[in-house]
Amino acid sequence: MDSVYLDLRSSNLFVEIFKECMPLLIATWLLVTYNRKRINILDLLLYAFASEAYTLMAIGPTFNASFFVALYLTINQIHQVFTGHLRIKPEYLLLLSLPLISHMLVMMVAQLYKNPLSIEGSIAGYYFRPVYFYLKTYLPWLAIGSRILQERDTFSFEGMLRTMKKIALYSSAIGVIQLIVQVVLKNDTLGELLGLQQRYMVEQINGPMGVRIQALFAEPKIYCAFMSLTIPAFLRDREYKSAAWVFLMAVQTASQTFWINMFAAAIVFVLVKRIQLVRFKALASLGVIICVFLCIASAKDILMQYFLRNRNELISRVLLERSLSRYNTLYWQQDNQVLGIPLQRDMELPVVNFLKDHPYLLWTGYGPGNSPFIPGHYFSGLMQYMQHLEGVGGHNLNMRWFYILAEFGLPALVFFFWLLTRNDRRLPFFQRNYLAYVVVCFFFSQIDLFLLIMAMLCQPVPEKERVRLPLLT
Repeated sequence: MDSVYLDLRSSNLFVEIFKECMPLLIATWLLVTYNRKRINILDLLLYAFASEAYTLMAIGPTFNASFFVALYLTINQIHQVFTGHLRIKPEYLLLLSLPLISHMLVMMVAQLYKNPLSIEGSIAGYYFRPVYFYLKTYLPWLAIGSRILQERDTFSFEGMLRTMKKIALYSSAIGVIQLIVQVVLKNDTLGELLGLQQRYMVEQINGPMGVRIQALFAEPKIYCAFMSLTIPAFLRDREYKSAAWVFLMAVQTASQTFWINMFAAAIVFVLVKRIQLVRFKALASLGVIICVFLCIASAKDILMQYFLRNRNELISRVLLERSLSRYNTLYWQQDNQVLGIPLQRDMELPVVNFLKDHPYLLWTGYGPGNSPFIPGHYFSGLMQYMQHLEGVGGHNLNMRWFYILAEFGLPALVFFFWLLTRNDRRLPFFQRNYLAYVVVCFFFSQIDLFLLIMAMLCQPVPEKERVRLPLLT
C-alpha cells in the first residue's frame, strides 16, 4: 500500500477487517431496502454518502458504499439502454462523449504544439487513465442523474431536505460519541471503529477539543460541508435548536470550508435573496465572497498580529488559527493566493502553477483523468511528489468548479455551469435560492452529489406527453 494511504488504514488487523467489510454491507442493505421500495433513490444516495468513512482499502480509498451503489445504478442504466427501455436523446450524446473530446483535444495540442504532461515510462497509463476516469467517475454520475430523472415522481425537494436533516441530527449524535471516545476515553481503536481516521486524532493540530470529528462521512471537511447544507433548511423551518446543535458539531471539524459555506448562505439567503435568476445570484455571491477574501488578504498581517496576541482564546483558535495558517509564507516562501483566496498547497496550488506555465490548457484542460501526469516538480516537497514522478495515483481538488476547468477546460466549464443551473421558473422561492447556494458551495466544497441532485430536481418539467419517455435528460 502506498505511503500516502497509510493513515487511512488501521494498525489493528481486526479493526481494518471491520472497516473494509462495512462498505459492502452498507451498500447491500441500502440496495435491498431501495429495491423493496422502502426508500427512494435520493435516500439511497444520501445514506450511502453519509457512510463513506468506511472504505475497501484493499482496492482503493474511494471504494466505499457510494461507489458500490453507483456501480449498481450504472449497470442497471446500461442494461436499460441495451434492452431498449432507455433512450438516449441526441442532445445528450455530447455529454456522454465530452471526456473523449477533451482528451482528443489534449492529444492534438501535445502533438501539434507542445506536450505539457510528463508521460515518460507511463505511456500505457496515459491512454488508460481517461478510460478509467470515464468508467469509474464520469459514467456513474450520468447514470445517477438519469435514474433520478426517471424516478422524479417518487420524491420531492422537501422530502430530500427531511432526509438530510435526519442524517444531520444522527450524524451529530455520532460526532458526540466520537468526541467522548477521543477526549474522555482516549481510545483510538474505538474511535476508528466509529469512523475516525488516524490523521484526525492527533493532538494539537486538530479541532477545538483536540479531535476533528467526521461522523461516518469520508472526511471532516465533507461532514461540515453537508452540515452547512442542512442549516438553511433548519432555519427556514424554525428548528432553531436543531440548527444550533448542528452548527456546534460542525465547528468541531475545525474546517474553513464550513465558515465559507456559512458566509455564502448569508449572502445567498439574505444579501442577494431578491435576485430571481439563479445563475446571476450564484455569480454575484461568488463576487462578494472574492471581494471579502481580497480584503482579508490585504489585512492578513493585522489579523496575524491579533491572533498572536490572543492565540489562547477559544474564538481565536476556532476562527483564525487554521485560516491564517493558509496565508503564512514563512515556511513555504511561495505565495499561494489567487484573487485573495489562499489555495491549499498540496491540492489546488500545484495545478494553478501548472496552468500558469501552460495557459493554453485553460481552453482544453489537461484532460480528464490526466492529473497523475502533471510534472512532478510542481509537487516538490509534498507527499504526492514520488507518485507524480512515477505517473501513478491521482490528484483530487476540493474546489470543484476549478476541478472542471482544470480537467475539461473553459468551454466545458461554461457548458456544465449552464447545464447544472437550468431551472424551472415555477420553482418555489426557497428551492431556487437553495440551488444557487449549492452552486456557490460547489466552488469550495466537494459536494458533487448535491449539485447533481439539485440540478435534476430543478430541471424544467417536461410536457405531459413527454413525461413518461425514458430519460437520460
